[in-house]
Amino acid sequence: MRISDFLKRYNLHGSLINNVEYDSITKRVFLETELCKWQKSDYDESKDPEMIDGFIVFEDVTCFETDCVKDFDADEILEVVLISKNQSSERAKIVTDGVNIIIIEAGNVDWYPL
Repeated sequence: MRISDFLKRYNLHGSLINNVEYDSITKRVFLETELCKWQKSDYDESKDPEMIDGFIVFEDVTCFETDCVKDFDADEILEVVLISKNQSSERAKIVTDGVNIIIIEAGNVDWYPL
């Protein structure tokens, strides 16, 4: 799905990033994430866990930038902003409490729980 649709479906604020990997050959970015599930509209407190482990996978990546000042280690996502879009891709900026900023432009993104 497009990044804008993904951000409507998943509220990433409070989720944790444990690792980030970019595969330049397959043009994919993998964010190893603990998704903060309690902020989703369909969250059921009586049966759903608050956090769920998995990966956010960006595909058809045309831009990946980060100004990481340290390795990711359960960095909390503070903000995700869609900063541009065109017919084939969209660009998002992810800001974490670990003073890391990630810029990703991709054609598709999806969530894969473990």
